[in-house]
Amino acid sequence: MLTIFTNLLDSIFGSRLWALFCKEVFQLLRNRQLVFTIVVSPTVLLLLFGFAFNPNLHNLKIGITDYSKSNASREFIEVFHQANAFVVNDNYVNQQSMIDSLAVGELSVGIVIPTEFTNDVVRKNTASVQVLYDAVDANTARIASSYINELINDYNSRYLQQPSSKLQSRQAQIQTSILYNPGLKSAWFIVPGMIGVLLTVVGSQAASSLVVREKEVGTLEQLLMTPASSTEIILAKIAPLLLLLTFDVFVALTVGKIVFNLPFQGNFPEFLCIAVLYFWVSISIGIFLGAFAKSEQQAQLLAFFIIPCLILLSGAPSPTSTMPYFIQLLSYLDPLRYFVEVCRAVLLKGVGIQILWFQVLVLIGFAVILTFLSIRQFRNQLQ
Repeated sequence: MLTIFTNLLDSIFGSRLWALFCKEVFQLLRNRQLVFTIVVSPTVLLLLFGFAFNPNLHNLKIGITDYSKSNASREFIEVFHQANAFVVNDNYVNQQSMIDSLAVGELSVGIVIPTEFTNDVVRKNTASVQVLYDAVDANTARIASSYINELINDYNSRYLQQPSSKLQSRQAQIQTSILYNPGLKSAWFIVPGMIGVLLTVVGSQAASSLVVREKEVGTLEQLLMTPASSTEIILAKIAPLLLLLTFDVFVALTVGKIVFNLPFQGNFPEFLCIAVLYFWVSISIGIFLGAFAKSEQQAQLLAFFIIPCLILLSGAPSPTSTMPYFIQLLSYLDPLRYFVEVCRAVLLKGVGIQILWFQVLVLIGFAVILTFLSIRQFRNQLQ
């Protein structure tokens, strides 16, 4: 067993990939400006975004679980269908499936109509309706609470034919449950999204800069003379950046906890594995851009065009549900969207991979496709 382990270590540390990896690490560490950009910049920008950025939302997705299934409950639900502020996303069979949709960010609000709703309305008793708010985005929860209170008043006045000004005890009354962010802190929405945004910017720009610098300095021709394949060269460039970005995750989470009291409800090893997977995607984007560009200035211009689009479509600064439908469809082509969903779901909701499996599969697909395209473009430039 010891002999097998020793031979495995010898094969790893004696391989061309290990030699290229060491070369990339030493080259990266000698560039103090780049190391400073990778390690310090995300921390500073995370603080600025967390304190200063405050999104403003307009459209809200709502889910309904109707245990009553009566004419009275359907009349109550119709109030939400007619409201411009809400889009009824789905009618759920049970409360748990609706909570699962809240956990992955598919809904902003969930409404549970109890079985005894009709009897309470007929007898003119107080009919309680439970309203669940996804308060990860505190601003969304506040807007939803205000709108729903107005709709309940409208229901009471129209369907129960009582003037709102004379209502002492409303016939339909809500029981509010604030989920995931009981303190309604806006920073809890911003900070997890900005972790993905800032590390995307840093990872892609650092990767493209390294590739372009190889061209400008002339070391790319030296790599061509080695027996290493283009795949090995690309993998050697990705690996050290993955390590640095993984270190950035620890820094970002520490800052979020100390400064913003950001919770971590989920499984850390799972989150770290998904984060490394996404960093592979962002680095592959940078290498792909660097393989196209002929100079560092050209690479920055390409990044200036692509990176803001990724950020705006990701749902980090504001939920994708507030966007026009066509833009929402485009957002599904944005890998950052899936990582932002993972960050908020794991950090604030404690969601595991059993619910986030779709996001993980999509990120794996992006990683494979972008790595293949990067290797192909790199190989084309070598010919």
